[in-house]
Amino acid sequence: MSEKTEEIVIHSNGLYKQIKNLVKKEGLNFTLLKYTINEIFGKNDGVRNLHNKFSRNTIRVSELEEIAEILNYEVILRPKS
Repeated sequence: MSEKTEEIVIHSNGLYKQIKNLVKKEGLNFTLLKYTINEIFGKNDGVRNLHNKFSRNTIRVSELEEIAEILNYEVILRPKS
């Protein structure tokens, strides 16, 4: 995994593309990401389910936290500057 030196501001209307780029940047793909999520967090759903959640914009914060955990990031809310 690469050194984390930048923050990424995410937006719901481009979340899938942003996460996909981040996953790729970390040397993974969505299949490996979902396999790892399932293994670590005791889930058994598939990659298609994850893609559907992104396309319907119904991904939960907890699922985003799981993705962030696998990629060694954290989800932070802070006031706008």
